[in-house]
Amino acid sequence: MELRQLSYFVAVAEELHFGRAAAKVRIAQPALSNHVQALERELGCPLFIRSTRRVELTRAGEIFHERCVGILSEVDLSAEITRAVAGKTIRQIRIGTVYPATTGVLPAFLAKIARKYPDIRIHISSGNTGDIIRGLENGQINLGFIRPVENIGSLRFSSIAHERYLLAVARTNRLAEQAEIAIDDLRSERIIAFNRKNLSYTERYFNEKFEEYDLTRNIAYSCDDTY
Repeated sequence: MELRQLSYFVAVAEELHFGRAAAKVRIAQPALSNHVQALERELGCPLFIRSTRRVELTRAGEIFHERCVGILSEVDLSAEITRAVAGKTIRQIRIGTVYPATTGVLPAFLAKIARKYPDIRIHISSGNTGDIIRGLENGQINLGFIRPVENIGSLRFSSIAHERYLLAVARTNRLAEQAEIAIDDLRSERIIAFNRKNLSYTERYFNEKFEEYDLTRNIAYSCDDTY
């Protein structure tokens, strides 16, 4: 089992499409499929459910995906910090973060850095994804915790965490008792959606999904915040 195989698997798990995943990791689609199949043979179980219409993770694939994300992020982080420390007498790391990371992955990350590199001071600033990317590009920030974006040639990205989205419904709604809800379950529902000029990644994601599944006609109200 090789690290590159894990990264190929993660790409397919995130895209749920072998063609897009192959383009993302810059290899031919047949080669990507071969790597994933080799991984499945080594593990002795299928990681994906493949059909002519879609690709889905199996339960084993979901668990393996979570583990792979952690492994790859730890490898990338260790390499980046080691290069930074070896390349210059660095005494401070400047981190930019979007709000969700401050209560999610950031505390555990800071604790780990403090244990491994007790002499390094850390400065944290918060902002939106666009501000953090600009800070990374002009050297004002060394490391950023952001929402997913399209690949940018001058920067390297590594997926370190995944979030589950929740659907808010009335207690009397037929969906209230379901543990998981498919987007097709919303076809008979009226939807409250965001409508503001500078949409976040999450808001854009849902707007695109509504369009993809022809759910925009179900939007009954729009608002500019969640309160």
